Amino acid sequence: MRWMATSRRTSLGLLAGALAGPLLPAPLRAEAGRRVYLSARGDMHGGFRVSGFTSCGAAVFDLPLPARGHSFAVRPDGRIAVLFARRPGAFALVIDVVNGRALGTFTTPDDRHFYGHGAFSPDGRLLYATENDFAAERGVIGVYGADRGYRRLGELPTHGIGPHEVRLLADGETLAVANGGIATHPDLPRVKLNLPDMAPSLVYLDRRDGRLLHAVRLDPELHQLSIRHLAIGRHGAVVVAMQYEGPAGDPVPLIASHRGDAPLRLFKAPAGVQRAMKQYCGSIAFDRDARVIAVSAPRGNVVTFWEADSGRYLSAVAVPDGCGVAPAARSGMFLASSGRGGITMVEARSGWSRSVPAAFLNNARWDNHLAPAGPG
Repeated sequence: MRWMATSRRTSLGLLAGALAGPLLPAPLRAEAGRRVYLSARGDMHGGFRVSGFTSCGAAVFDLPLPARGHSFAVRPDGRIAVLFARRPGAFALVIDVVNGRALGTFTTPDDRHFYGHGAFSPDGRLLYATENDFAAERGVIGVYGADRGYRRLGELPTHGIGPHEVRLLADGETLAVANGGIATHPDLPRVKLNLPDMAPSLVYLDRRDGRLLHAVRLDPELHQLSIRHLAIGRHGAVVVAMQYEGPAGDPVPLIASHRGDAPLRLFKAPAGVQRAMKQYCGSIAFDRDARVIAVSAPRGNVVTFWEADSGRYLSAVAVPDGCGVAPAARSGMFLASSGRGGITMVEARSGWSRSVPAAFLNNARWDNHLAPAGPG
């Protein structure tokens, strides 16, 4: 397709400038044991960037992008991260987190595009990325050789449509995939083509051969509840954050957990919180000890917190256009990013919060996701 080929050439040309080094003249080094938070962002001039910073607000790096970025796959050692383009983008940028430099780029084939998420194998040699086979209206996981210059080695079926986030379970072999169930095409990038007959699912695949191990589906009356984002907890627990495509007044659950062969366990929010979330969750993360869950609802300008084992609601804080969430260094604490600028530190059980004071953070329009990285 000519439009896609031209777009990729443009992306690679613009990304070449990023390889020369970061905008910051003397980026801080990501020292061993220090966590770096990664996020794509918009700048004050309508451009797009990817940045790394500490929980204190110190900038580690800041690199240009040709278009919006979405989320990251972080290598298990924390030293390398791959940023994926926002759907229907086709570029990915490899980042040396320690030295704050872009190492290279790669793209999908012309008949695929990224959905914005990925995961590394335990040894860091393979990268798995959610992709759209848009001609066939099916989801795939692109398999890339991280130790071979990110050459595409093949793909695995996701046994569904619209795979968004993929995560590797603790066994090192099972991929959990959120099939959102929504068919899209890059010629109509924000149009949802199959809302009446959506079929979202949470599936588990063997990463070695793509074999379907288990598929979990919602009850038929909730078929328009798109399973979008995942977080992996203790003892094989998977929690999901969802977005509803049905009638605006339906009080549908937006968070669920799953383990083993059990059905999805839906979390029940207090009525006021349910309304505040506006049927749309944007990101999900466990705290450091995997005992507390943060779930953002950017359309409602709120981030909610839940007890992982019981699904009990704990608290909520107001964050304007708050979407990215990530664990902080202490138990029960999180960072949350705002699309209007700024990063908020939150203690989940009490609902205490404060802004991280840094001009660099406040002047950035942070995008959907916040990822912890760094060695140690």
